[in-house]
Amino acid sequence: MDSNDNSILDKKQFFLDSVAKFCDKCGTPYLPEDVNIIQNTGVSAIIHFSCHSCKSKNIATFVSPLGISNRVPVNTDLTVKEIQKFASRREVSLEDILDIYTYLKENNKISV
Repeated sequence: MDSNDNSILDKKQFFLDSVAKFCDKCGTPYLPEDVNIIQNTGVSAIIHFSCHSCKSKNIATFVSPLGISNRVPVNTDLTVKEIQKFASRREVSLEDILDIYTYLKENNKISV
């Protein structure tokens, strides 16, 4: 195991200790293999927990300077890689939404 693997394992263990030790649904203790770090900026992190026992999934956010976390049960068929892909996208602006609406309306895809 190289130092990068140890660093990732240390981060996973930190999130296990700080955010979630047990599955909210069945109470099974999480293992490091159950944790996927979706995004970590150093200031905040998005962490995906998947219970190896009951298969329930949770996504948590963690704000480092404040030590605040928030967990949300997730009912999804997205893989961790897909969640990572969407988490790294920029937000959709109101202008983007208006452009799509206008396109759909002009091409008779919607009726208003």
